[in-house]
Parts: sequence; C-alpha cells; structure tokens
Amino acid sequence: MASSRPSLKDIVAKPHMVNWFDPRRLAETGLRDMITRVFGQYADQRMMQATIDGFTPQFMQDVVKRYDYQNEPGFEGRETIWIDYAADTGDGFDSTFAIASLIAADSLDVEGAGKLPGGKILILGGDQVYPFPTRWDYQNRFIDPFAYALPGNPIKEHKRDMYALPGNHDWYDGLNSFDNVFCKSRFVPDGVKTTDNRIGGWRCPQHRSYWSIRLPHDWWIWGADIQLSQYLDAGQVLYFRRVAKEMASLKTGTAKLIMCIAEPSWYQGNRGERAGESNLDSVINIALDEGAKVCAILTGDVHHYSRYQAKDLGLNLITAGGGGAYFSPTHPLKDKLELEFAGAERPYDLTLFCKRQPDGTETEACWPPRTQSRRLSFRILGFPIRNYGFSVALGVIYWLMVWGLSGTEVEYKKQTHAIRDWFFPTLANPDVYEAPINPLTSFWDYVLVTLNAGVANPILGLVTMAILFVLIGYADSPGKPVRKFLMGFAHWAGHLTMAVLLYFLLRGLSESIPLRVGEIYNPIAPEGWKMTPEFMRFVHYLLFPLLMWFIGGLFAGAVWGTYLTISSFFRRHCDEAFSSMRITDFRHFLRLKIEPDKLTIYPIGLKNVPSRGQWRLADLDRDGVLMGPELVPPKPFKPVLIDEPIVIDPNKVRGRDPLTRQVRKLEVASNQ
Repeated sequence: MASSRPSLKDIVAKPHMVNWFDPRRLAETGLRDMITRVFGQYADQRMMQATIDGFTPQFMQDVVKRYDYQNEPGFEGRETIWIDYAADTGDGFDSTFAIASLIAADSLDVEGAGKLPGGKILILGGDQVYPFPTRWDYQNRFIDPFAYALPGNPIKEHKRDMYALPGNHDWYDGLNSFDNVFCKSRFVPDGVKTTDNRIGGWRCPQHRSYWSIRLPHDWWIWGADIQLSQYLDAGQVLYFRRVAKEMASLKTGTAKLIMCIAEPSWYQGNRGERAGESNLDSVINIALDEGAKVCAILTGDVHHYSRYQAKDLGLNLITAGGGGAYFSPTHPLKDKLELEFAGAERPYDLTLFCKRQPDGTETEACWPPRTQSRRLSFRILGFPIRNYGFSVALGVIYWLMVWGLSGTEVEYKKQTHAIRDWFFPTLANPDVYEAPINPLTSFWDYVLVTLNAGVANPILGLVTMAILFVLIGYADSPGKPVRKFLMGFAHWAGHLTMAVLLYFLLRGLSESIPLRVGEIYNPIAPEGWKMTPEFMRFVHYLLFPLLMWFIGGLFAGAVWGTYLTISSFFRRHCDEAFSSMRITDFRHFLRLKIEPDKLTIYPIGLKNVPSRGQWRLADLDRDGVLMGPELVPPKPFKPVLIDEPIVIDPNKVRGRDPLTRQVRKLEVASNQ
C-alpha cells in the first residue's frame, strides 16, 4: 500500500516499458536465465514452501481447505460470483496501471457486454514483473500501479483477494521476491482469516506459489506453478491429489474446474519439444482421474488474446497475456492445433475459428485480428531508432569486423594484387595497378580487397566466422537445421555486406572531412596553428570509429530490423520482433461470471493506453477521502468486448469415463 498520495512528479519517474534490446539487459537476462535454469532445480522454492507447511495427512486435510469461499461474506448464498483474470503485468507503469484501474472499478460499462460488476477475486496468471523480480521492480512496476488503482481505504473497505502464479520472470531470483510479495500469509496461523499482507485494497492470502480455490456451486480454480517449464514438484503433486480427492468426496455434484497455468504449451507443434506439456498433462489428469470436469484453461506468457476450442471436449483454452507487457503479435497463430494428454484416447483438434458472428459463421477468436497484427509488423523497420543502444553495439562489432580492411593505399594495392593474381590471373593488368588504388572506383577492387582481408588477417576471419555461427544459432527454426542455416547465413551476409559498404563509405568520409576543413581553415589560421598532415591523419583515425559506431550503427540496426521484419511475416522471431517495438496498446483481461451451472467469460480489451504525461491526479470527495484510483486518464476509458461472451455449460463438457479413471488409478498406484 502506498504510504501517501503520489504526485505527478512521482508518476513521471515511474519506469517505462523494458527495452529488451539494451545490451546490458540482454547480457543480464541471459545470465539470469542460465543460472536459474541450472540451479533452480537444486534450490526449488516450492519444496521449501511445502516443507514449512508440512506433509502429515492431518495437516494436508487442513491445507486443502485453506481457500474455501463457500461461506465467506460476499460469496455465501450468492447465485453469481465474479472473478477477474490478468497476466503479464508489471512492465511499463502506464499499461499496468490502466488495466489495474479497470479491474479495480466497482463495475465496468463494457461496449458489447453492458455493465459488469467487479471481480471479488483477482487471479494473476504469471510474470507479475519485468525484467527481473527485484525489490525495486516489484515495487515500481507492480505494487505501486495496483495500489494506486485500488488504494486501501479505512472508510470504504475493499474486500477483494489476489492470487498469483509465478512465471519465468518471477523465477529469475529463485522465487524469493515472489514469495515475499505474495506468500507472507504462510506465517499466519491457519484459521485466522485476516492478514496484513496487502497490495492496496487487495489481500494476498496465499501460502505457496500454487493454490486451489473452492467457490460455491462446486466450482474450483486451480493454479499450478510450472517453474520454468520443469516438472511439477512432489509437494505440488501431493497437494493437488489431495485437493482432487477432497473434490470427489464432497458428493454434492460434479466438480467443475477452471485451470490456470503459466504458459500455453498447446501453441507448440511438436509434442516432443514441449517442455511444459507434462505439467499440463499432470495437473489435468489429477483432476480428471477424480471425476472433475475441466471447463476452461487460462494462461498468459504470450502477450495477446486468443482462444482455441476443443469442440469434442467442450473445452476452451484461452491466452490472455495483456495485463501490461509489450504486445505480442497474433498473426503467427495457426488455424488449427492439436491437444493431446496422457490418458486421452486420441489427440483433440483445437480451432481458432470459434467466434460466432450474428450470421452464424465462425471467425478467428483473437485480438487484434491477424491482418492488423501483420500490418503492425512494418513498424519493426524502425528498430534502429527505438533500439539505438543495441544498434551502436552492432556498429562497434562492424568496426571490429572491418579492422582488417584498414591500411594505406599501397597496402591495398599489394593485397589486391595477391588475391587478384591468385583468383583471376587473366585479369592481371600492371598498367592499371601501378598507381595507388581507390577502392571505390572498381567493383572488383571492392570484392578483391574484402576477400583478401579475410585471408591475410586470420583473426578477422575467425571473428567473422564466429559471428556466422552465432547468427545461425540465433535463427528461429526449431527442428529444421537446413532452414536454420539458411536464415542465419542470410542474416550474416546482410551484416557482412553492410559492414564492408560502410567501411568504404565512412573511410572516405573520415578522410575527406579533415581535408575539407583544412582547406578552409589553414588559409586563415595563424602560423603555428595550422592543421598539419599528421594532425589530419590523427583526426581521420579518430573520426572513423566514431562514424562507424554512431552512424554506421543505424545501418547495422536497419539490417537487424529488416531480418526481424521478414522473419515475422514467416512466423519466426515474432516475440523478439514485437518486443523491440514495446507497443503499449491492446491491453486486456478476463472477467468471469460463475453461476451454478454456467460459466461466462468476458474478454475485455482496452485498445489505447494514455501516455505518461496524460495522467491526472484524481479529485478527493467532499470529506477529503479518495474513493477510487489515485490517477485518472485524460478521457474516460472505453473498454470493449474483444470476443463474444464465452458461455460454457459444464453439462456439455466431457469428463473421463469411470472405467478409464479406474484403470489410470491402478497405473498410478503401481508406479508409486
């Protein structure tokens, strides 16, 4: 909770969206990711949480009943329960606060859906903060935006709860910051309903990084922690199995389940490549084996909205990662996918074309439409301007690449003679090459000098080949080595060609500038202050790298941006390409209406987010009390329905037949 009202100066100082192509950030992200993946499995925070809780059967009975809202005030006796879901928050302050303020409102007037009450529980689906889960980033990118959107108010008590799942970015410090922000209730004795762990007007009652929420009318919400796509830990598996047995033992009706997981593993085509698939398999099978019906699967991780439907199962798989992070494109989405999990008799078809139109036809259920997403790809060409630091770093690499081309005109002549006579002996013409060679007068001069530089300078050749191998490794074409090589080679060839062209262009420019300045300056300069040839040569040697770094870098960035743009049209490198643009628009979240025998999901979108200087401090009421968000936009928000209301009838959702459940229980028992 914020200790006092923020000022506009405080808001201006809040972080903008993360520049993912900042060289320092790239290096730190790669290092953190490597360390987390290598050592995370040896220091699994989930096991520590479970160990502190305990594993005794009696204690586990109490643990699985922690988040039971059947008799909670505001839930007891109600026929309708409202829940909100958002994911991938905590990037730029503006986009995160915009979504948080929509969620915090008592009700929303949504174009296409009417007036919808605010959710009593907010589910956060992963990656609460970017780029790293430091204390500063959590405070400024996540806690403050949500606290400003729903301030804790002693007069108007907001009885709302918040549950969070960790994504890969939350795991980059081994889950320590996530545990400190969300899981402090673990130190409150069970049975005590109050907790001091709050973010603004939201309570954070969870004890672990995973949870199971019981709602009235046999509805449940499960949140699983997949820890960087690794296997579910033993404590988590034990927890969900006990919850599933509790669900089956109630005998009040069939348990209806909404599953939350941190990544959409169904996006990936080859099952063998899906590191996270086993997690979805495991947690779904735990529920299905005890007779529950999985009515919807919600996830984030990819920062757009899409919905695939398994019509044979009556199951909707919804990606809603628009809580605040940069926009991810929708045009890479495929029309059809397959869903397969252990125990299923066959793979099930998933279709993106499940949004019903008034005329009865079905269109793609994604936002924005794929055609609009594809048009946005052209903005990637602005890469060198938006990511100037990365472009300068490429300029430095270019400078190192062309180092072997530097030298005097005489050296060029010798190099050209050597390579020309070796490759093209019939072209030898001593009359042409007696005079010093200007590399820009002949295409062959350009080609021959370049080739000879790599032969004459082994270090330059090794550096250039190392860059080739790096770009081949960077190419996004999993499972197709030939295509991967061609993509990397084309990218490398583009950079090599641009580097050489820039060398000849900027070398001539760095020579001509001091000469032209000397021609103007020397006639009017006093004796002793004239520009000598030695000084002009020094200026040339100093000016060339500066031109290559800061001007040549723009051209280097243009090559990189062109590569990303072309790749994006072929559904490759889409995440890197769109992260470079840091688009704040197309924010969204889900509002769930839960009734005894029906689940309705309203996907709510906000197309445009105010820029930093447009926010204004909200006015206090007559008693000097703030009754809403701390900040207001220049114009009232106009949230819209970005998909049809998704109505799910649990009676039409397929569960697992009793015989299959019995067989699977025997298999599980035999493997233990």
